[in-house]
Amino acid sequence: MTQELVSQSKVSAFGDDTLLVRKTFAQFPSGVAVLAVDINDEKHALVASSFMVGVSLEPCLVAVAVQKSSETWELMKGVPSLGVSIFGKGQAALTRKLASKDRAARFEQVAIEVDESGSVFIEDAALWLECSIQDVTEAGDHWMVLLEVDKLGVGENEPLIWHGAKFRELADAQSIDIN
Repeated sequence: MTQELVSQSKVSAFGDDTLLVRKTFAQFPSGVAVLAVDINDEKHALVASSFMVGVSLEPCLVAVAVQKSSETWELMKGVPSLGVSIFGKGQAALTRKLASKDRAARFEQVAIEVDESGSVFIEDAALWLECSIQDVTEAGDHWMVLLEVDKLGVGENEPLIWHGAKFRELADAQSIDIN
Protein backbone atom coordinates (compact mmCIF):
# COMPACT_ATOMS: atom_id res chain seq x y z
CA MET A 1 0.00 0.00 0.00
CA THR A 2 1.45 3.38 -0.98
CA GLN A 3 0.65 6.59 0.74
CA GLU A 4 0.37 9.80 -1.26
CA LEU A 5 1.49 13.00 0.32
CA VAL A 6 -0.37 16.14 -0.58
CA SER A 7 1.75 19.23 -0.41
CA GLN A 8 2.26 22.52 -2.12
CA SER A 9 3.32 22.24 -5.74
CA LYS A 10 7.05 22.27 -6.40
CA VAL A 11 6.50 24.33 -9.55
CA SER A 12 4.79 27.62 -10.26
CA ALA A 13 4.28 30.03 -13.12
CA PHE A 14 7.20 32.42 -13.57
CA GLY A 15 5.72 35.05 -15.90
CA ASP A 16 8.43 37.44 -17.04
CA ASP A 17 10.83 36.63 -14.19
CA THR A 18 13.95 35.88 -16.24
CA LEU A 19 16.10 36.02 -13.08
CA LEU A 20 14.10 33.09 -11.65
CA VAL A 21 14.51 31.21 -14.93
CA ARG A 22 18.28 31.78 -14.88
CA LYS A 23 18.50 30.72 -11.22
CA THR A 24 16.49 27.58 -11.94
CA PHE A 25 18.49 26.65 -15.07
CA ALA A 26 21.75 27.24 -13.15
CA GLN A 27 20.91 24.25 -10.95
CA PHE A 28 21.51 21.94 -13.91
CA PRO A 29 25.23 21.12 -14.08
CA SER A 30 26.92 21.21 -17.46
CA GLY A 31 30.33 21.09 -19.01
CA VAL A 32 31.99 24.12 -20.55
CA ALA A 33 32.50 23.97 -24.30
CA VAL A 34 34.68 26.26 -26.38
CA LEU A 35 34.00 26.36 -30.12
CA ALA A 36 37.04 27.75 -31.90
CA VAL A 37 38.24 28.34 -35.45
CA ASP A 38 41.02 30.02 -37.36
CA ILE A 39 39.70 32.21 -40.18
CA ASN A 40 42.41 33.83 -42.31
CA ASP A 41 44.99 33.48 -39.50
CA GLU A 42 42.65 35.07 -36.96
CA LYS A 43 41.39 32.90 -34.08
CA HIS A 44 37.80 33.11 -32.86
CA ALA A 45 36.29 31.46 -29.78
CA LEU A 46 32.76 31.07 -28.47
CA VAL A 47 32.23 29.72 -24.93
CA ALA A 48 29.01 27.82 -24.21
CA SER A 49 27.64 25.93 -21.23
CA SER A 50 24.57 24.87 -23.20
CA PHE A 51 26.34 22.06 -25.05
CA MET A 52 24.89 18.57 -25.39
CA VAL A 53 26.66 15.37 -26.38
CA GLY A 54 24.99 12.16 -27.42
CA VAL A 55 22.24 13.71 -29.54
CA SER A 56 22.77 10.77 -31.90
CA LEU A 57 25.34 8.01 -32.28
CA GLU A 58 24.56 7.29 -35.96
CA PRO A 59 25.33 9.78 -37.32
CA CYS A 60 27.40 11.11 -34.43
CA LEU A 61 25.72 14.41 -33.46
CA VAL A 62 26.12 16.98 -30.69
CA ALA A 63 24.31 20.28 -30.18
CA VAL A 64 24.98 23.74 -28.81
CA ALA A 65 22.73 26.73 -28.13
CA VAL A 66 24.23 30.04 -29.27
CA GLN A 67 22.84 33.47 -28.40
CA LYS A 68 21.47 35.26 -31.44
CA SER A 69 23.35 38.38 -30.34
CA SER A 70 26.73 36.61 -30.62
CA GLU A 71 29.01 38.49 -33.01
CA THR A 72 31.47 35.60 -32.86
CA TRP A 73 28.85 33.14 -34.12
CA GLU A 74 28.24 35.41 -37.11
CA LEU A 75 31.91 34.93 -38.03
CA MET A 76 31.97 31.19 -37.33
CA LYS A 77 28.72 29.96 -38.85
CA GLY A 78 30.08 29.78 -42.40
CA VAL A 79 33.19 27.67 -41.74
CA PRO A 80 33.39 24.03 -42.87
CA SER A 81 34.73 22.78 -39.50
CA LEU A 82 34.67 23.91 -35.88
CA GLY A 83 36.99 22.80 -33.11
CA VAL A 84 35.21 21.99 -29.86
CA SER A 85 37.19 21.72 -26.63
CA ILE A 86 35.38 20.66 -23.47
CA PHE A 87 37.31 22.39 -20.73
CA GLY A 88 38.92 20.49 -17.92
CA LYS A 89 39.93 20.89 -14.33
CA GLY A 90 42.02 24.02 -13.78
CA GLN A 91 40.80 25.84 -16.90
CA ALA A 92 38.19 28.17 -15.33
CA ALA A 93 40.36 31.29 -15.78
CA LEU A 94 41.02 30.30 -19.38
CA THR A 95 37.27 30.04 -19.95
CA ARG A 96 36.81 33.63 -18.81
CA LYS A 97 39.72 34.78 -20.98
CA LEU A 98 38.31 33.17 -24.13
CA ALA A 99 34.88 34.66 -23.40
CA SER A 100 36.21 38.17 -22.77
CA LYS A 101 35.08 41.18 -24.77
CA ASP A 102 38.72 41.87 -25.69
CA ARG A 103 38.80 39.66 -28.80
CA ALA A 104 42.40 40.56 -29.65
CA ALA A 105 43.66 39.20 -26.31
CA ARG A 106 41.55 36.02 -26.18
CA PHE A 107 44.28 33.71 -27.49
CA GLU A 108 47.34 35.49 -26.05
CA GLN A 109 49.51 32.88 -24.31
CA VAL A 110 46.90 30.15 -24.80
CA ALA A 111 48.25 26.73 -25.79
CA ILE A 112 46.35 25.62 -28.89
CA GLU A 113 46.55 23.31 -31.85
CA VAL A 114 45.15 24.33 -35.23
CA ASP A 115 44.50 21.52 -37.68
CA GLU A 116 44.40 21.67 -41.48
CA SER A 117 40.64 22.40 -41.49
CA GLY A 118 41.08 25.55 -39.40
CA SER A 119 39.60 23.94 -36.29
CA VAL A 120 41.25 25.21 -33.12
CA PHE A 121 41.71 22.95 -30.08
CA ILE A 122 42.67 24.09 -26.58
CA GLU A 123 45.44 22.10 -24.87
CA ASP A 124 44.65 20.15 -21.68
CA ALA A 125 40.91 19.99 -22.37
CA ALA A 126 38.93 16.95 -21.22
CA LEU A 127 37.94 16.11 -24.79
CA TRP A 128 38.03 17.47 -28.32
CA LEU A 129 35.63 17.26 -31.25
CA GLU A 130 36.00 18.43 -34.80
CA CYS A 131 32.52 19.14 -36.10
CA SER A 132 30.70 20.38 -39.16
CA ILE A 133 27.45 22.31 -38.92
CA GLN A 134 24.54 20.09 -39.91
CA ASP A 135 21.57 22.31 -39.06
CA VAL A 136 20.69 25.60 -37.37
CA THR A 137 17.22 26.16 -35.93
CA GLU A 138 15.76 29.25 -34.33
CA ALA A 139 15.07 28.67 -30.63
CA GLY A 140 13.78 31.83 -28.94
CA ASP A 141 16.70 34.19 -28.29
CA HIS A 142 19.20 31.49 -29.33
CA TRP A 143 20.16 29.41 -32.35
CA MET A 144 20.11 25.66 -31.74
CA VAL A 145 23.08 24.34 -33.71
CA LEU A 146 23.28 20.66 -34.58
CA LEU A 147 26.87 19.57 -35.21
CA GLU A 148 28.08 16.38 -36.85
CA VAL A 149 31.22 14.99 -35.22
CA ASP A 150 33.87 14.27 -37.84
CA LYS A 151 36.81 13.54 -35.49
CA LEU A 152 37.17 13.18 -31.72
CA GLY A 153 39.69 12.69 -28.98
CA VAL A 154 39.74 12.18 -25.22
CA GLY A 155 42.24 13.94 -22.96
CA GLU A 156 43.50 12.99 -19.53
CA ASN A 157 41.95 15.96 -17.72
CA GLU A 158 38.64 15.67 -15.87
CA PRO A 159 35.89 18.02 -17.11
CA LEU A 160 35.22 21.44 -15.66
CA ILE A 161 31.63 21.81 -14.46
CA TRP A 162 29.39 24.91 -14.56
CA HIS A 163 26.75 24.74 -11.81
CA GLY A 164 25.01 27.39 -9.74
CA ALA A 165 26.77 30.16 -11.70
CA LYS A 166 30.15 28.84 -10.50
CA PHE A 167 32.91 26.69 -11.94
CA ARG A 168 33.22 23.39 -10.10
CA GLU A 169 35.22 20.22 -10.36
CA LEU A 170 34.16 16.60 -10.12
CA ALA A 171 34.38 14.71 -6.86
CA ASP A 172 34.83 10.97 -6.63
CA ALA A 173 31.65 8.99 -6.06
CA GLN A 174 30.51 5.45 -6.61
CA SER A 175 31.41 4.48 -10.17
CA ILE A 176 29.20 2.66 -12.65
CA ASP A 177 30.70 0.31 -15.23
CA ILE A 178 29.47 1.42 -18.68
CA ASN A 179 31.03 -1.50 -20.57
